[in-house]
Amino acid sequence: MFSCIIFCMRSSTAQSISKEKVHELERLLADFCARANTVWAILTTATGQLLAQRGFVYSFDVLAISALACGVFNSTMELARIVGEDKFSQFLQEGEKYSVFYVGVDTDYVLVSLFDDRTLAGVVKVASEVFSKSVARVMGNGI
Repeated sequence: MFSCIIFCMRSSTAQSISKEKVHELERLLADFCARANTVWAILTTATGQLLAQRGFVYSFDVLAISALACGVFNSTMELARIVGEDKFSQFLQEGEKYSVFYVGVDTDYVLVSLFDDRTLAGVVKVASEVFSKSVARVMGNGI
């Protein structure tokens, strides 16, 4: 039986993810990308371990992006704490042609998506909320 070992920030323990859960996460990410019209998207652990990816081409180093994106996300969470917020669970980095949207999927996972100027940030936000609920179901008690 195939499984993936991940480290969870919340419980500070390693956790195994079944092949079925990995396939379901990949399916959910594909659905998210189609709904949000993203260029690419990744689901990682909060520590930067890649769980699922969609839309990458050879010009992107997906593992480097996963690690860097989680660093950005976690430093933003620390900034939230410093200014008196519990967290900034979603944030957007906007460029001229491309934008990156980050979403905390509970405390253990991060969804990072890249989209271009043909997509509205609000569409990505709404699709990411649906995705986050589905991931919580899968990683909680589902499948």
